[in-house]
Amino acid sequence: MLPAVRRTCLAIGLGLALAVLPGPARLQAAAVCVLTPRLALNARAEAVAAVPIGAPTILSTEPLEEVRIEGEGEVLWQRRALPGEPIEGPIPWPLAPIRPGQRLVLLLRPLGVRTDDFAIIELEGDPAERMGRAQRQLDGLGTDPDLWWAAIQRAFDQGDLSLGLALLYALEGPASPRLDNLRRAVFLAGCGST
Repeated sequence: MLPAVRRTCLAIGLGLALAVLPGPARLQAAAVCVLTPRLALNARAEAVAAVPIGAPTILSTEPLEEVRIEGEGEVLWQRRALPGEPIEGPIPWPLAPIRPGQRLVLLLRPLGVRTDDFAIIELEGDPAERMGRAQRQLDGLGTDPDLWWAAIQRAFDQGDLSLGLALLYALEGPASPRLDNLRRAVFLAGCGST
């Protein structure tokens, strides 16, 4: 069973900031800015992420206490921070790739909140044609930074932020000054100002 979680949108930039509202013992909300997978709000103001690549990198700009992935109400994967060592930076997808149309729930618990307070994100694999096309594109990029740069820019130019961010932070991507500067700039821009 999923924990009772309260959440609201704080700001939308390249990422989406979710507030984990405090329980009775807390005085302040904690924010979680998620860059990838790319989030949007549905009609019920719930965070959802259409996933174009089956093994998305999980990246929040804030340190986390816990990350959990659930499917059909069961915990499929979980990682908790060690004392004094929060979870930071990109997290490689820890499960079998998401299938087209598959729905999973990503739960993120920032530092300083109760153990039952999470930001909840519904992940859904994109349609098979789109996921297949995105995976073929990813597989075809190899280690050439110029190919990666062009693919990321093309996705952004076409307004496909989900694919652009997925490629930008894909762990398969090569290091290069230009790509690393873009990764750093997007990370620092985060979810914009609240």
